[in-house]
Amino acid sequence: MVTDNHITAAEFTTTKHELPEAGRWHELHEGRVVLMQPPDDQHGNTVLNLSRALAEWFQNREENSVGYACHEIGLKVSTEPDTVYCPAISFFDTGPPFGESDKTIAGQVPRLVVDVASTNDRRQEMRSRSLGYMQLGVNTVWIPDPYKKEIQVISKKAHTLALGDWQTLEGSTTLPRFRIKVADVFAQPTWWKV
Repeated sequence: MVTDNHITAAEFTTTKHELPEAGRWHELHEGRVVLMQPPDDQHGNTVLNLSRALAEWFQNREENSVGYACHEIGLKVSTEPDTVYCPAISFFDTGPPFGESDKTIAGQVPRLVVDVASTNDRRQEMRSRSLGYMQLGVNTVWIPDPYKKEIQVISKKAHTLALGDWQTLEGSTTLPRFRIKVADVFAQPTWWKV
């Protein structure tokens, strides 16, 4: 669903929670509010598995290191007209702990973005989405694709990598010592009990 009225990111922030389902899955594309396709279970498995791996990494990192993850937080990637994307996970390593958590649109640039290529609309727009994140100043973008069972890794000043399910995703300088098998990113979580 796309609305005909153009609005700014500030207007989107104040009205998002008034949209259907409290604005969940809504983004702002060139000034227009867009309802993205709700993700499926494979998208959810991917986010759960990466969230758990990130939580374990947070627990094991150095005591003085700063960083936290936010889910579905808006990132304003362009202005006039404004575009706000809401990737699955954004990792911040500056500012006060959890300083961006309660915001609709982040005030700081995350160091890492995870945007899952799960629904048709996300898959079709992934090139412009990843370019938007990089132009914003994001250091690394991970694009897990639950259907291909691969993860694209886009980093500044590096070649784009496409990791297959037999390989390992590493955090590099963004998340030092972070490692997870690509196959584990897409697995049905056995630890998740309904």
